[in-house]
Amino acid sequence: MPLLRSSQHIKNTYWNIPKKSFRTGVPQFAESKKTRILHLHPLCKSASGVESPPFFDSQTFSSISNRKEFRKMATTVPQVVSLDPTTIPIDYHTPIDDLSIEVKDISAEACPADEGLIVFLLNSAPKHSSSGGSGGNGGSAGSSGNGEGGAQIKINSSVKDNTINEFLKEGNMENFTGKLGTSKSFYIANDQKKYVSLAYVGCGPANEETELEIRKVAYALVTLLHDSKHKKVSIIFEIKIEEALFRFFLEHLFYEYVTDERFKSADKSTETDFIKNLSLHIANADAYKGQIDKARVYFYGTYYAAQLIAAPSNYCNPVSLSNAAVELAQKVNLECKILDVKELEELKMGAYLSVGKGSMYPNKFIHLTYKGAQTGASQNEKKKIALIGKGITFDSGGYNLKAAPGSMIDLMKFDMSGCAAVLGCAYCIGTIKPDNVEVHFLSAVCENMVSKNSYRPGDIITASNGKTIEVGNTDAEGRLTLADALVYAEKLGVDYIVDIATLTGAMLYSLGTSYAGVFGNNDQLINKILSSSKTSNEPVWWLPIINEYRSSLNSKYADLNNISSSVKASSVVASLFLKEFIENTPWAHIDIAGVSWNFKARKPKGFGVRLLTEFVLNDAV
Repeated sequence: MPLLRSSQHIKNTYWNIPKKSFRTGVPQFAESKKTRILHLHPLCKSASGVESPPFFDSQTFSSISNRKEFRKMATTVPQVVSLDPTTIPIDYHTPIDDLSIEVKDISAEACPADEGLIVFLLNSAPKHSSSGGSGGNGGSAGSSGNGEGGAQIKINSSVKDNTINEFLKEGNMENFTGKLGTSKSFYIANDQKKYVSLAYVGCGPANEETELEIRKVAYALVTLLHDSKHKKVSIIFEIKIEEALFRFFLEHLFYEYVTDERFKSADKSTETDFIKNLSLHIANADAYKGQIDKARVYFYGTYYAAQLIAAPSNYCNPVSLSNAAVELAQKVNLECKILDVKELEELKMGAYLSVGKGSMYPNKFIHLTYKGAQTGASQNEKKKIALIGKGITFDSGGYNLKAAPGSMIDLMKFDMSGCAAVLGCAYCIGTIKPDNVEVHFLSAVCENMVSKNSYRPGDIITASNGKTIEVGNTDAEGRLTLADALVYAEKLGVDYIVDIATLTGAMLYSLGTSYAGVFGNNDQLINKILSSSKTSNEPVWWLPIINEYRSSLNSKYADLNNISSSVKASSVVASLFLKEFIENTPWAHIDIAGVSWNFKARKPKGFGVRLLTEFVLNDAV
């Protein structure tokens, strides 16, 4: 679904940037008789390079009834020098919006072979077997080749071209084994003497496809797509795949295919570089067609979150991030409230405010709300859910500076990944619009910096529930911001509270980079999270809250310390700390410190968007 209006509309719309707007970063307004146009920072461009409004066009913006309220929420970004960025550049239109996708039944209609690229997704043949199928989806007899351990790979599908079918029958595998993530490509002339590209992509052994394997398959396929630059691509599924995994395959294919070039000064990719038509040939196609639109939504929600995470901290700060949340709310029609320092002081959020005192950027508390239509007989049937994302736009560690080897201070722009996941989920929920559910998207956004105003080790601060906290370490700041956010969320009277955060580096040692850890005070809620993990294909592992360790948080002078000096299980200790700020509401804490960033590819994963969205959709009664 296109996120912008037609390209012709964009070309016919004049977007002017007044000189004064470069200093303030505040959206500028131009009046006309019929419309009000929002002028944006010049880096806010679509994928085609055309300057365009990220979430607004003249029609959308003219419907906003209270301009003063919007101006109040979209606040000025402080600058040290006039060249400092004032907005987060975001691509709100991607090549996937212009991609035509068809799902066809492979047993009823053979794949055309007139032009473009034809890709066969193949399982490796069973080891120690002289022959064997690929778990394919029917069709005419195909070819065989050498598989792993001397076994053979058999293609069961045919195409609408005799020459290519003969090529397949001759067993032209060229030593292709079907090993996971491998590929082999060919050029061959069809019956019309036009060259067609054929490719094989290995999916590993049959019936062993999981989220991890599908990621590798999608990456191998994306490499082929970028190398071939074909506008028309057909993918033939010679593998069996579950519907949810099929959707995840598309989501990850889209995510890997789109390149983030927002901060490059060189010429960017044009729309002519991207595929325009994608045909998916699979058995029982009707069962998969319903996954296409959802895959588009999940892809963009994930990509939106990834763009926020990837934006460097001089672009993504508490003020510009809160302004981005305002734009998002306007796009998908969510209620929006941004709490400033004065309002936070009135709520006595001393823990959260202390963390941001060292930054030149003021704290901003984001609160977006989605209220689905009520279709049940009673209003009590509507579930109310609060999702909280940790929003530290840069974490220097404070006076406990991240100076030790392995502290990854250069990556600390990603410490707002929880906030990004929650905002990405807000996009998905606002787009899908489920009934019978009310969702509050929350993030206590700030920056943990060193200055004369910073909070110090040994300080005693008071959270909004009245509990006093001795600061044992200023680098354990995320739990302080989440503490006040949890108190705020519980006062909303919700049924469930779920927070998601890059909270403890210990997750890299306990679960590595593939699984997030989930803690909580309610088994039923955690089981819902685990169920959503399976349908979203974002892996989560249930970890214990060990109450025996609670005493290690005791402080001689305050109600508790923000760290333990004796227990090394820091992820468990952090969850015990957060539990102190929940009274009776079922609560789950998801630690994504190990899974948020793809260290090999050096980019964000956008982890959590699909997980949270599936959780909300599964709970929409």
